Amino acid sequence: MKLYIFVGCATPTKQYGYELSTRAVFPKLGIELEEMPDSNCCGTPVMSVNRFYSIYGPARLMAIAEAGGLDLLTPCNGCHLALSEASFLLRERKHLLEQVNNLLKEEGLKYTGKARVYHPVEALHDLLGVEKISSAVSHKLPPLKFACHPGCHLLRPSHIGRPEKRDGKLKLEALVEAIGLQTRDHPEKYEGCGAAMLPYSTDAAIKTVGMRLKRFVEGGFDGVTTLCPYCFDMIDAKQDAAKTVTGDRSLSIPTFYYTQLLGLAMGLSERELGLNLNMSPVGSVLEKFKR
Repeated sequence: MKLYIFVGCATPTKQYGYELSTRAVFPKLGIELEEMPDSNCCGTPVMSVNRFYSIYGPARLMAIAEAGGLDLLTPCNGCHLALSEASFLLRERKHLLEQVNNLLKEEGLKYTGKARVYHPVEALHDLLGVEKISSAVSHKLPPLKFACHPGCHLLRPSHIGRPEKRDGKLKLEALVEAIGLQTRDHPEKYEGCGAAMLPYSTDAAIKTVGMRLKRFVEGGFDGVTTLCPYCFDMIDAKQDAAKTVTGDRSLSIPTFYYTQLLGLAMGLSERELGLNLNMSPVGSVLEKFKR
């Protein structure tokens, strides 16, 4: 099976561990990741400046995928939401579809909605299945308690269809349990990480992630896992800032991308998975994995 990979902007410029672990894990599960022949911004950063581009940009990406005959894998929660929202609007508003395709025609492209857009959670849980993930594991990880943080864009807005839902077990939780770890509900499970506030109030953003970190620590979790580059940047990299802003020195917890944890369970090395780039204290958990 082949999928085009659209990494967006945040993952390849800031979250190298996510890209490294995604590119390392998926081929070993039978999904070949192919580079897109061309790409552009998903539109999220310019949504408040040019609303039409936030529809045209994602449509162009999906039209390129259509032309190549492949579906898309979008590791970034924000990119996945941008493409999903554009698909929804182009189904609902025929005049937008006509406008977009009139522009795409200049490049010999056409958007019909044929290309499917997968987030890694969907590709792993829905496309491959939990049993396939479990069978690909060479050794189960010890039953440490991990908090799953899917990120707000994987849950909302629900009316356009999102990979995760608020009712029942998260797909991410099922995937975490498939490699031997334990999960359980926690108060911050469906909440945002604070990243959306960074451009407007750094202090408010850091206080928000500080509250999340406090809940993880008080909940007795051994670690946190996510598949969102924005959530990871806040939860993994902002722990020292949260300690400074809140004055709470206990705000420290190992944080991993799920693809990193899966890769470890599949026998891949820490360097292959970019674990040397994590800024939270992952060493304590890695030592337990080796016992």
